Amino acid sequence: MPTLILNDAREYIFPLFLVESQGNGIFLESRVFLGTAFFVSKCGDAITANHVLPKPDDLPAGKQVVAIVQRGTKQQVCWLTHAAAFDGNDLALIHVNIEDTKYLSISDEEIPAGSDVQLIGIPIHEVWLSGKEMRILKGHVTLVSNQLELNIAIPLGMSGCPVFIGNNVVAFSTSSVKSEEVEDYTGEIELISNNKEQIRITKITRVTHYGMAYPFFKLRGQTSPIFDGKTLIQLIESRNNETK
Repeated sequence: MPTLILNDAREYIFPLFLVESQGNGIFLESRVFLGTAFFVSKCGDAITANHVLPKPDDLPAGKQVVAIVQRGTKQQVCWLTHAAAFDGNDLALIHVNIEDTKYLSISDEEIPAGSDVQLIGIPIHEVWLSGKEMRILKGHVTLVSNQLELNIAIPLGMSGCPVFIGNNVVAFSTSSVKSEEVEDYTGEIELISNNKEQIRITKITRVTHYGMAYPFFKLRGQTSPIFDGKTLIQLIESRNNETK
């Protein structure tokens, strides 16, 4: 797999927060982390998992979704001006009020099982107590069905992060699932009282975690009114070809 090189991934991939707002002011100390998103055009268009965004009817009064984007050495707090969901999957195309953004190239290439992938995103947990820390995870595709099944678990907060093959984003992460199987099941007598046995059961369970990601090739040929009658790839290409 070609080496992925990003000078600063935070200029491409960023966290989403729910914050209190009043007029044009926001209160960052109130922020609640929602998930990860990534730019796909120079115009501030980005992709995330739809389930990380509050539904418009569920957005509390006085609350606003914002993105915190790295621009050089500074962070910029940006409003989400639009969000559109694609029917039948967990994709949300959002627009952030920022221009001339760095962006990632997405591909709708077919992805066979066994393909090596890497994910870059922002988990909800903190290890070093220095704020939200970006993580790079590497693995491979174990199964291709309605989604891609990966051999690595995806931490909470990394929903919506890009899944790379080489330098191209081929999918976005959606969730983690687990499989449980009993490895050992034993019982032993703990107490005998009035000729009745109390038995203690010991069960050892093996848990296997898988990450799930939605591949862009599943959207190939699908058009939508929210994309001006274009496919997702066509819309993004047209946005990147726009001139001021």
